Amino acid sequence: MEKIIMKRGYGKTYQLIKKSSITGDYIVCHSMQEASRIQRQAQELGFKIPFPLSYDEFLDKKYYGKNISGFLIDNVELLIRRLSEPDVPVNAITLSVE
Repeated sequence: MEKIIMKRGYGKTYQLIKKSSITGDYIVCHSMQEASRIQRQAQELGFKIPFPLSYDEFLDKKYYGKNISGFLIDNVELLIRRLSEPDVPVNAITLSVE
């Protein structure tokens, strides 16, 4: 699993758009509005990507898995916060090296 770690506004989502355009993986983001914004950004940059999924669609498995090669999670800290509602902070996480 690749990790893209940068400050806010430094191009993390852009990196996911590029990766999605190559792999066909779905970007998963915090809302449908953000999904629309990412799709627009990809089109403006000349990239063709599958329409992104919202966290709710991802968590509710509202996708057809047989046609999906993988997921690219945008702002994973927001997804983790969504899992811990009602907004209880997650103070640490671990990641395993593959």
